[in-house]
Amino acid sequence: MNRYTIKLSYVSLFLGSLVLSPQSSATPKGFKKAYHAYNVAFEAGNTKQAAKSAQQAYDLGKVIYGETSIDTANLGFNLAISLANNYQFDEAEPYFSNTLVLYKAHFGKGSVQLVDPLLTYADKTKDLKLAKTLLSEARAIADDSDKPILYAHTLSASYSKLVQTKYDKKQVRKYILQAKEIYSELLPADSTVLVNSRFESSAVYLADKKYDKAEIELLEVINQYQALDYTHPYELAAHARLVAMYSEREKSDLATQHCLAIGSMKPWSEEQQQTPIYRVNPKYPINKARRGTEGMVQLSFVVDEQGFVSEPEVIKSEGGEAFEKESIKVLKHWRYAPKFIDGKPVKAKSTVQLDYKIG
Repeated sequence: MNRYTIKLSYVSLFLGSLVLSPQSSATPKGFKKAYHAYNVAFEAGNTKQAAKSAQQAYDLGKVIYGETSIDTANLGFNLAISLANNYQFDEAEPYFSNTLVLYKAHFGKGSVQLVDPLLTYADKTKDLKLAKTLLSEARAIADDSDKPILYAHTLSASYSKLVQTKYDKKQVRKYILQAKEIYSELLPADSTVLVNSRFESSAVYLADKKYDKAEIELLEVINQYQALDYTHPYELAAHARLVAMYSEREKSDLATQHCLAIGSMKPWSEEQQQTPIYRVNPKYPINKARRGTEGMVQLSFVVDEQGFVSEPEVIKSEGGEAFEKESIKVLKHWRYAPKFIDGKPVKAKSTVQLDYKIG
């Protein structure tokens, strides 16, 4: 999730748009001007101007509608989002909090109308403990509703916010798997929401060494995004994950297929240079580590048409022969998307420097 506004929020697709009520058509010119300026700036991605205009619209709207009206709540939500998008997180916090208070007063504490501001607030806040609480509340509300897709959204949002944080527990990883199952049952196979959840699920399967399940998800991501006339980032990343998985499992032929696929993807040019997509880290030579010896090795090598590394040569090194041997050894396991000339893969030279540092 990137930018939010009441009328564009993805959860609102299922709740109905939360926009100003019809009475707002009778507002003074100053309010209408400020609100229009906010919309224009927001659509243009001008975060600084959007925050400024949202503040003006909120201040005027609060006077016109009253501090506790739902219209004021909506304006406050827009302002909170605009401030957060402009990296004014501390300033955004009270407006997010006030929006929730007003929504609960108007719609009830267990209303589905609360899910959108809860998820948005959780996404924007830098306070992970607060985000965890907000997400839990959103999941509980959505779970009690008759809207399974909405519940899946709360699960997906919880995973995205909490994964790879101190709150990343086993249950957090289950959230995206649960969301994917719901999407799979209720959405078409080419739904972007479903395809993206498959990509996220693959990471969980890979971490759990469930390679067959990860492979199924990644191949489906590639299959769906291949229909586009440009390369989707998840399509490229899915190929890269498969290269790593196949390489680690010594399925070099399969890894090669995906190296070539990456190299020929759009919008990459027909003169695309070779690009690393799988690397094995060198091991620090034990005798060097015991002595506290540091070093570095510069190497040249060839990347062939299938993305394999060959002909490694030491250009320059420091620290001794052990670093050179380890560098050459590990380099042979690296995989690249090959260089393309006139749309065809070709051999090409490349260089790299491996640094060996202690601490």
